[in-house]
Amino acid sequence: MYKRYHIETSPVELSTTKIGKFEIIRNDSCLNCGRCMTHCIYDVHKRDSDDPRIMSDPVNHLCKNCFSCIQNCPYQALEMIKNKEFEKLGNTYWTPQIIHTIWNEAEEGKIPIFGAGYRGPFRGSGFDDIWTDMSEIVRPTRDGIHGREYIATSVDLGRKLPWISDFAKLDLTNSYEIQIPMLLDTSPLGLNSRGIILPIIKAAHKLGTLAFLDIENYFDELKPYLKSIALRCSLDKITHLDRAPWREANFIEIALPQKYSISELERVLKKLKSENQTALISLGLTNPSLSAGIFKQFKEARADILNFYADNHGQSFEGNIFICESTRKLQLDLVKERMRDEVTILGKGGIAAAEHVPKIIICGADAAVLDLSLLVAAGCRVCKVCKIDDCPVELEKLDPEIAEQRIINMICAWRDQLLEILSAMGIRDVRRLRGEKGRAIFHEEIERESFEFIFKENGPVK
Repeated sequence: MYKRYHIETSPVELSTTKIGKFEIIRNDSCLNCGRCMTHCIYDVHKRDSDDPRIMSDPVNHLCKNCFSCIQNCPYQALEMIKNKEFEKLGNTYWTPQIIHTIWNEAEEGKIPIFGAGYRGPFRGSGFDDIWTDMSEIVRPTRDGIHGREYIATSVDLGRKLPWISDFAKLDLTNSYEIQIPMLLDTSPLGLNSRGIILPIIKAAHKLGTLAFLDIENYFDELKPYLKSIALRCSLDKITHLDRAPWREANFIEIALPQKYSISELERVLKKLKSENQTALISLGLTNPSLSAGIFKQFKEARADILNFYADNHGQSFEGNIFICESTRKLQLDLVKERMRDEVTILGKGGIAAAEHVPKIIICGADAAVLDLSLLVAAGCRVCKVCKIDDCPVELEKLDPEIAEQRIINMICAWRDQLLEILSAMGIRDVRRLRGEKGRAIFHEEIERESFEFIFKENGPVK
């Protein structure tokens, strides 16, 4: 029986994420009149529970910077300043605003509201260099994205048949359907903690997607969720292919080092196919330039999926190319080889916000792999030096059920924002968005087209 896909959310608060962007200071001029409490709609100001005659300290993390309390205070007893703890969060890529947004999404599972619109820079680097085109708003409905007109977010992983010439000789390929174009990664910072791995895998199981797990981190408690696990191992470390869990996995990924032997890769792929004929085989790449040997593996149906690795800032490990450019290059290379529809492309690294998922799909990926954002949802502050034993939020001691639900909440909010974009574009299936460059504006390209004839010095730009 058909069942519409739905993500169950529930509010989950964490005391370690209650860091507001602003701090309200109440000075000695306060007469405890309570006018600030009357005008604040966010419950920042309350009376003291022990002594109702006086006002308690402002709840800073609830403040939305509306200035209503400050403007209506009769004695100017309130002052608003930037919170220094907030400014210490994250780094130049994982900014405090990104971390704070993910925390809010993980807490409620709802699309965040930013008040009076976007007041940031007109453009930026990386994903902020891409604008999604909303000019094709088609047939808006009164009942919204969760109404009667269903928008599909499921994605097929694996090979697709190029054409069917003879039904009698039809060789069906293996494929695996996930309900959202997002896969999870259990080791975003190389943290091999069971307290982090287990909630991520359980969340993937409930969401109907897959979670990548390094084979050395596998433990018996994960066996009930094996069908939701994508086992991963480096080519130079892979052993015992004839044993469990290799033989029972639905998805196996071989991470290719910077230097590897094509003959060794062929041997391992043949062995994997002989031991587990139904598993999807993925190749993890750090270089967006595909060699002839890699193309050969896909042409001979030994591998089904390409997973491109980038660092936490979205930069490739080889060549310092941003993940969007790398994904577009992989897409075009496969198109030139007439193999794009036969191979699944995944992108991992730098996916820090909900809008990054549709943007990387527009660049040519079938789905995105979430890594560090999962830790942020669980309360991570993206410290400059990550030490699990000296973690300020004690991720190691976090209740797995709380971490699991916060991850589910965040992904629900991200899926809702994906539905908003698809609805505005008039697209009813996320698979239609793959490689649709016409649905986006790339600032670098539009700038070159607009000003090339003015600033050209050495002839036309190629």
